[in-house]
Amino acid sequence: MSKPTANLRLFVGVYPPREIAERLVAGLHRLKLPPHRFTPLPQVHMTLQFIGDTPSRQLDATIESVQRATGGLSGFSLTPLRLITLPNRRGAAARLVAAETDAPPTLLELQRRLAGRLARNARKRPGDRFLPHLTLCRFRSPARIPPLEHDLDLPGFAVEQLRLMRSELKPTGAVHEEVIVCPLSRS
Repeated sequence: MSKPTANLRLFVGVYPPREIAERLVAGLHRLKLPPHRFTPLPQVHMTLQFIGDTPSRQLDATIESVQRATGGLSGFSLTPLRLITLPNRRGAAARLVAAETDAPPTLLELQRRLAGRLARNARKRPGDRFLPHLTLCRFRSPARIPPLEHDLDLPGFAVEQLRLMRSELKPTGAVHEEVIVCPLSRS
């Protein structure tokens, strides 16, 4: 009898510089929020593609797909625009606070390529599209609060690489481990 293959919970992310993450999280302290858990600073990121449970035997193919998705694309700048609650659908209880960012063409192309190569399930609703954001805190339970839309005054930051990450869920929250860094070409 063969041994079961371990699954890896994977995603592709973009990480801001630490000083941007610090400023974003610090901005939450002046807001009146329901009970929540802050995202640890080293884990503040934008998920470009959640891959999910992947058999470890498929890791090399997944790495190759991520590397191919970055082919020919240059680094770009990403700018945090405003704090928002998500989901932002009418009548839905909020689960988290995020910093919505701008959506430069290279970011959208990367996300499109990654989804084409790695998505397991197509989006079910047309409105279920990619919304570029950095998750800053999660509510301990879904909260019925007025939607948050708080403009930010932060500089943009350079995105020169993507990271394929492994995420392990623990009782205290997810723990992220870098699998591989995929540099974007310099323009």
